Amino acid sequence: MKKLLLVLLILSLFINHLNANEKDLNIIQKDKKEYRLLEKESIQTRQQSQKYDWISPIDLSGNIGRNHSFSDENSRNLNNKNTKSASIGFTQSIFESGGIGFKMDYADNRFKYEMLSWENQNSQLIYTIYNTLLDIKKLKLEINQNDYRIVNKDIELIIKKIQYEAGKTDIIELNNAIMSKNLIQKEEIALKNSLKEKEQELAKYTDLKYDEIEILDFQETNKEIFLDKNYSILEADAKVEMLNSEYKIKKSQYLPKLSLSAKASYSNQDEKFNSMISDTNKDDATSSGSLVLSMPLYDYTKSSKIQESKIEVLKQKALVNDLKNETAYEYEQIFTKIDTYLKQNETINKNVKLYEELIGANQISSEAGMTSKYDLEILENTKTINEFDILINKINILQQYAKLYFKIKN
Repeated sequence: MKKLLLVLLILSLFINHLNANEKDLNIIQKDKKEYRLLEKESIQTRQQSQKYDWISPIDLSGNIGRNHSFSDENSRNLNNKNTKSASIGFTQSIFESGGIGFKMDYADNRFKYEMLSWENQNSQLIYTIYNTLLDIKKLKLEINQNDYRIVNKDIELIIKKIQYEAGKTDIIELNNAIMSKNLIQKEEIALKNSLKEKEQELAKYTDLKYDEIEILDFQETNKEIFLDKNYSILEADAKVEMLNSEYKIKKSQYLPKLSLSAKASYSNQDEKFNSMISDTNKDDATSSGSLVLSMPLYDYTKSSKIQESKIEVLKQKALVNDLKNETAYEYEQIFTKIDTYLKQNETINKNVKLYEELIGANQISSEAGMTSKYDLEILENTKTINEFDILINKINILQQYAKLYFKIKN
């Protein structure tokens, strides 16, 4: 009984010491955390690169050469010259029938989609840690509970031995009692091995020990919030916007475009190259500028390419609607499980009260010498086993709330 009170105290602390601000990367194993942060930096850098990718570079080029003639010596002297040239210029698209704006929108929408995906992955990673932590705590309760089952089996075996020696039972019942105890002992071995496996599993995701991690306050989430803030739905919605921007870019590629080109170039032969750079009046210094209007006249695959891009948008929209339906059913399934655990606990609580009455009555008859002390001990142990079931179900409920909590953007 003292052991159970200690377990109750630990579970009480475990439930009450809640920290709602730990849904971040602080508990993740160091290398995994570094990878996640670098992934975020990569997403942010990619957005800036894509958003301004339409801005053309300024090109600078230079050339040094020599002309060589194979004619007579006089001509060779005239034609064999060193040539030097340099140029700087750019060609910049200034109008693409909305294409420039669509490209910038695409970069922003892709950034939103990738960040939601990044957050969702983080959330599921942290969920794995907390769910494993809850599994560990549940296994510890089950191991303690199993200790009481073993004690009861020991008592049952003692009783069967006494009955067998007195000729009141046969060897089959005694053998069944032995086998029943062996099964409980095997179960204890399995539980302890499962505990080790879960502790090893936890170590894969965090450098902290299970007793160093505080449990979040996995409060009930209503259905509307679960659907509105669901990571998977938000991510799928963001992908619709990203694909729609891509579709608009595809259409604009077949519309008129206006580009501005500018170039300045310099060249000389057998003169000081640097001196002519400052003198743009010489014939070997030139500059040019132009506006270029262009538009594809014919592309055999135009319709199919645009249609393919449009279909991708429609497919993603259909996927979002399907995902919303699945998520709504998932919410109901989770609460069906929670309701099952709650109803089980109601039944178990009734059993506990019944055992309390039986224990009270048995104590009186035991003191009067009417019943065996073994009967009283079995009743007390069975009551404790039922109380452990209540605690285990509370963790089962907490695990279901954790599923909801880590699927939404808080």
